[in-house]
Amino acid sequence: MKIHKSLCHAVFAIFLGFAAMASATQPIQFNPNGTGAAGCPDPKKDCLVGTFDWAPGSGVGIGGNPPNGPVAGTKVTTYAQAILNALLDPNGKLLTLPTTTQFTFVMGYPQVVTFVSPPPFPVVSSTLDSSPPTGTPNFFEIWVSGVDADPLAGTGFNNGKRILFGQITSSLASYGQAQCTLFGSPEPTSQFDRFPSINDNDYPGVRTVCVSGGDQVSVNIITADTDYFPTFDPTSQATLIARFNNSIVTPFDQANPSRLFVPGDAGFDGSAPPPPSIAPKLGTVNGQVQGTMTLDFEHQDDDNQSFELGTVVPGACRVTYGGNAPNGNVDAKSQAESCSGKGGQTNCYTFGGQVGAPTANPAFGGPFGEHTHHQRSGPAGDFVFHAGTHSAPKTTRITATSCKDPGACRQAEANAGFKQIDFEGTGSFRTLDPTAQTFLAAKAGHPVLPDNQDSQIYYFRVDMDDLGEPGSKFDPKFTKECKSFLDADQNLPLSTPDPLLTSIVNSDARVACKACADVYQFYICKDANPCEQADAIYAVRGYLTGGNIQLHQVIK
Repeated sequence: MKIHKSLCHAVFAIFLGFAAMASATQPIQFNPNGTGAAGCPDPKKDCLVGTFDWAPGSGVGIGGNPPNGPVAGTKVTTYAQAILNALLDPNGKLLTLPTTTQFTFVMGYPQVVTFVSPPPFPVVSSTLDSSPPTGTPNFFEIWVSGVDADPLAGTGFNNGKRILFGQITSSLASYGQAQCTLFGSPEPTSQFDRFPSINDNDYPGVRTVCVSGGDQVSVNIITADTDYFPTFDPTSQATLIARFNNSIVTPFDQANPSRLFVPGDAGFDGSAPPPPSIAPKLGTVNGQVQGTMTLDFEHQDDDNQSFELGTVVPGACRVTYGGNAPNGNVDAKSQAESCSGKGGQTNCYTFGGQVGAPTANPAFGGPFGEHTHHQRSGPAGDFVFHAGTHSAPKTTRITATSCKDPGACRQAEANAGFKQIDFEGTGSFRTLDPTAQTFLAAKAGHPVLPDNQDSQIYYFRVDMDDLGEPGSKFDPKFTKECKSFLDADQNLPLSTPDPLLTSIVNSDARVACKACADVYQFYICKDANPCEQADAIYAVRGYLTGGNIQLHQVIK
């Protein structure tokens, strides 16, 4: 058979790309019973897993079959989901899974087509989209629940308890169309659903082109449940990536094609899983070139997953965080004194989120992340302000980040190269009590309403310092120096240099990093236009009295 030269070059290039992405597997501890380190007392031999072998499942490229077929530059949003079939130890030995629980994954990420070879049997290659449309999801989640996932319906894949959350940092995919056959005889297209046999067709009237190929996906880990991943401390999460090696085929011979897919992640804390709502539009022949409609392309996926050491992106940082404090705090004991109950003369607040994962670089679709600030009591009342992936309206997001004060404090130096991260963006108010509405409206000069009543978005800016562990520590000997540092470290534009910790607290970084608590500063402007803190409708700043700010490296 004569093979088209461009097809050879395309396939060869894809295999070179797969080889470049390959790396040594890093065995990890995984406790499928959810009993944490107590169930895996020896980290060198107990619960060691080399591979997660996922059962054949479904994947779909939304927009993957546009009018006249995909071309270089076609943007596709890919979704996938599957049930865990087996765990293998580092030597390939099968490990026992509990029979009353089920592990599933869901993912969604943007891809862009990079190459399409000529018909009649085209090869389509794609990679992670570095400039996806606003609002395009990027998520990976592993869930544990009862045995309730329904592959055909596409339900039960993101319920129960989320035990791992991450975002896709790279993808390299390619599939080629081939001759369809039925019992050894060629046919132009195939029955789309042939599982578990040709006589079990849940998609009557739908056929498909026949393809085979693969996709390699890398996932940056953001959070992991240590009941299931006992050794996934911040250092592990900052240095490991999850790597997927996935086969792509049609027709479906080993799994039922899913009717629905999960549209997004469950938020930073995993508490808000969206119901499956992505319903593929396949037409009468899945994947067949047609001239009028933008259709989707659904395929059977078969994934193997392992963990590997990632490559550090120099000069970049990301942050995970959560904490509480009263405004202006420079005293480790002031939280209990000034934040007891509603009212009071001091604005007291909690905050949490993650920013910068998988990347803060706009050239690669960043910054990613989400930020929540809950004003709980004081003159500004009670409100929740949110920005990022799960905001409403959808136009809110993190727009820029800046890593500052090089040289992490000792406890964080394995995870980051900086002490400070600043970021800005637009967000909206989720909830406001009457006191908050009155307070903010007086400052803004117009009504301030929750985002289910108003589409107004508001510029905000955050300044954070990770000054060692724990995040709320204070050394009383350095109270004066810590106050001087907070006075100097204002929430200024991201391009403005900030003071160095060692220039004010102590020239010895080992001493300075044990002196002061982590710093959180936050303010909101009257609308979406940037302002400075003097013109903000709400502003707080101070040292933490509870919680932690943790800077990390960015890896790929």
